[in-house]
Amino acid sequence: MKDFKSRGHSAAARFGVLGGALGVGAGIIQATVGSRIPDWTGAKADPGALGLLTVALSVLAVVAAVRQARSAIGVGSRTAYAIALLIPGLLCFTTVGRLWYVPGPLLLVAGTLCVRDWRSAASVIARNWTRCMLSALGACELLMAAGAAPAVMAVGTVGGIALVTAAWIRTPNRSVMVGLLAIGTVPFAALAWTAIVPIVLLLVVAAVATPLVHHPASRFSVAP
Repeated sequence: MKDFKSRGHSAAARFGVLGGALGVGAGIIQATVGSRIPDWTGAKADPGALGLLTVALSVLAVVAAVRQARSAIGVGSRTAYAIALLIPGLLCFTTVGRLWYVPGPLLLVAGTLCVRDWRSAASVIARNWTRCMLSALGACELLMAAGAAPAVMAVGTVGGIALVTAAWIRTPNRSVMVGLLAIGTVPFAALAWTAIVPIVLLLVVAAVATPLVHHPASRFSVAP
């Protein structure tokens, strides 16, 4: 069983690195010639910024794929690496259109193979639901920003990254946590308030992130 799981993690690394490398290529194509091939790239309003976002997420996936291949990592870290593969695998379907039809499934397969024990992974997520929920909200902001006007997209991209960072950063400084949460929500809500959803996002983040603001240095919980 151990050898089978090790082979699964090795396969996850191969799928993840290949998918991430192809994703980097897709992002570069989107950023450079995306407007010339709209049928393939999704006819985005700002292909340059979306291409750069795709490149950044693809690099994140490659790093996660390589690091998860190590045998001596715990279930918490392995779950985090799986999430770092699955989020780009899903999100970038909205950033580069058909160019993601190959990298996306590869990253999704890699994220699935990365998990050693689904019951333990689910338990880790349940014990860290605040961090996971805040990460999901950050991913939602990135998703909303992907199809927005250039200014809103830039602000939403920075905001989404700030929320994900706030979810996992370990700092005893409460002002750092509050600052990240403010960067992640206030500018986006101010620019896109007519859409209502950014305002809802701000309110939900304020409710979800309260435990992290009160205990900003709390560790990722693995053991019950």
